[in-house]
Amino acid sequence: MSSPPQAPGPYDGCLFIIGRQYSARRSFTALRDSFVEGEGLVFHSSAWSRYDGITGYFFCQPGLETLRVWDIGDDEDLLVWRELFEEVPQA
Repeated sequence: MSSPPQAPGPYDGCLFIIGRQYSARRSFTALRDSFVEGEGLVFHSSAWSRYDGITGYFFCQPGLETLRVWDIGDDEDLLVWRELFEEVPQA
């Protein structure tokens, strides 16, 4: 039986903070979406699928009505998020 991935550190089970802005560090293709270097994203929510063995992290993007999604498998290293995204400092 799998369990939701847990991130080390102060994430309390989630890598991102709801309402905070992030940007893609580089262009990459995810399971259900593609991200372009430098594009701005606002973290919306996350959901774990026991059936699929993945956690989806959902983002809003200005000008788009649909949510953007980055998925990571239960057995993958969660710290890869630091290579893909960075938090945009609050003004």
